[in-house]
Amino acid sequence: MRGLQECKLRLILAGRTGAGKSATGNSILGQRCFFSRLGATSVTRTCEVGSCNWGQWQVEVMDTPDLFSSQVPKTDPGFQERTRCYLLSAPGPHAVILVTQLGRFTAQDQQALSALKDLFGDSVTAHTIVLFTRKEDLAGGSVQEFVRDTDNRALRRMVAECGGRVCAFNNRAVGAEQEAQVQELLGLVERLVGNHPVVPFTNDVYHLAQALAGVDPEERRRRVAEKLAGSRGHWRGHQLLVRLQACVPPWKMCAALVLGAVFLLFCRLLARQGPEP
Repeated sequence: MRGLQECKLRLILAGRTGAGKSATGNSILGQRCFFSRLGATSVTRTCEVGSCNWGQWQVEVMDTPDLFSSQVPKTDPGFQERTRCYLLSAPGPHAVILVTQLGRFTAQDQQALSALKDLFGDSVTAHTIVLFTRKEDLAGGSVQEFVRDTDNRALRRMVAECGGRVCAFNNRAVGAEQEAQVQELLGLVERLVGNHPVVPFTNDVYHLAQALAGVDPEERRRRVAEKLAGSRGHWRGHQLLVRLQACVPPWKMCAALVLGAVFLLFCRLLARQGPEP
């Protein structure tokens, strides 16, 4: 596989609570590694990793707690779980699997994508695959047709932002059906990895986590948490700039920048002249 220097694939499961992340992780691994139960509240309390062998690959799947909702600042104020997510997936994931439920795309799913970018940076979407649970509801149709024909513009935008990479799982499937859908997903991961000259996904926080690999674990955790807290402000600022550029016509953006530069120059000239005697 071009660009892959190890026979290991690290996958991070992301998405809103109740979308089916844990059940999807169990389907990928072919065994019950993560506790899964239908409900509106998260049953996963901490980041967990399960692994299996699939062909030439050792596949590591990380299940995540409620890291992708608007409540994260309250539920994880000290960045403990978000830091744990980084440390357990270092040097970085080969793909992020954004899990959503077929036919039930909500504002919480949109928030999950926003929180994903808040955690890893905007560039993470170039390494993200959207996985729909409840494949059985397609009734023989394809997930690509479902996305193409849906009236939900927010859903189509999310899929487009993730490069159009989609697949669907029936988490009750067993035997050949279960193996076929895992093969489809890992085939997407393989193509995703092959299209990126630098893999796995990485950023400044992952770089620090790797640089501190031999340091005392508690010190490493503390420094990575500090780095993560600082990086989030930078990534949020970048997201705001991107949204502003999308809303404002280019000529208006250029005019505003020129006027701002002229105003700053004028202020500096006044400061140099000083007060009149």
